[in-house]
Amino acid sequence: MVSREFTEGNYESYQPPAGLSYARARLYLGIANIGFWVLVSVIGLLVSLPDRLFPTLDADPNETSSRLALIVLGYILLSLPFDFIGGHVLPRRYHRSIQTAPEYLLKWLRGVLVQGVVMYLTGMLLVTAGRQSRSVFLVVVLVGIVMAVLLAAQDWFARLVSGFKRLTIDLTPYASILKRWGLELPENTVVYAHTDSSFTGALAGPTGMEKLVLPARWLTELTPEQLAAQLARRIGALQRESRARGVWLALIWNFAGFWIAASLAGGTAGVSSARGLFETILYFNLWAFLGLLVLPSLSRPGVYEVDRFAREHGVPEDLLGQTIEALDKLQDDEPVRNRAIETIFHPVPSVNNRLLKLSRKHVRGASIGAWHGARMALYLSWACLSFLSRAVHCNIGKTETWVMLPGD
Repeated sequence: MVSREFTEGNYESYQPPAGLSYARARLYLGIANIGFWVLVSVIGLLVSLPDRLFPTLDADPNETSSRLALIVLGYILLSLPFDFIGGHVLPRRYHRSIQTAPEYLLKWLRGVLVQGVVMYLTGMLLVTAGRQSRSVFLVVVLVGIVMAVLLAAQDWFARLVSGFKRLTIDLTPYASILKRWGLELPENTVVYAHTDSSFTGALAGPTGMEKLVLPARWLTELTPEQLAAQLARRIGALQRESRARGVWLALIWNFAGFWIAASLAGGTAGVSSARGLFETILYFNLWAFLGLLVLPSLSRPGVYEVDRFAREHGVPEDLLGQTIEALDKLQDDEPVRNRAIETIFHPVPSVNNRLLKLSRKHVRGASIGAWHGARMALYLSWACLSFLSRAVHCNIGKTETWVMLPGD
């Protein structure tokens, strides 16, 4: 079943509003949202906001519970204006969605409730462990375990947050095309119905046990050869272990960041109370912001790597180019970007840059990458109670991309 969002909109004849493009409007909104949380974190640390909100240490588990609930609720409410603009106002303005405000808010409520419960339960677990062990390292290890659970259950959480429905689709035609290139379609390949055109599916789950998730719209918007080319790229992310490197990059980055944040918040004091954990969260927000600046440069080579894999296995270059262009139009439709903007904000290179790389038949010392590492770090940062996990331009307000963030 294809959403009415895609059957009623006339995207071929649609002319966007004068002024900002959809991609640039989302980018500026993401910058504003990230900037807001960075300012909240910096000012909160400078004025000792955790101490002001909670003048006394938690006296009992009930007080800890109520304080953590207050922190999570505050995060949800302060995020609502940005989410509403990013998930409803901009898609409506640029004819990317026809859902009403009540319809959107119901979907948003489902998403924030799932994420909020995960963050609240994780917070209670960390504080309890901090009180019992009196060891920051052991609590950080627990954060690693929670991230492992989030990774293992990524597909389940995506369906829980977004309500994805699995479709029964015969993928034999695409498997036949892949065989011409010497590739096998992974057995664990599924197709999900969705309503957001920016949903790109994922390689979901722990390394070595990934599920290949395909968006239903690709089956109607792409030709069989184009979809097979994209499948070849996903297979390449597995065979070249670029996806595995991305996962490990995300895990290590968040693990180290939470350890540093808790240490700055006072060591055991930063994990043994709701007040201390709130301070740790504020420090981790700054670490997550640093990740938004650093990790994209490690993720982009992963995109080039899987593009090369597909070409080297016989996927025609012109077919790859057509596929890259078609998928870009389904997302932000920004084939060319300023170099500085791409370097800072985009872990997925522009269409123009990817086509340029593909045209170079022989690349000496071609780099390997950490495919999707920057955006995987955002999803896994739920375990660190990060306020930036869904504040970036690619997924702000778009619940279907909170767990499986958009990719190439």
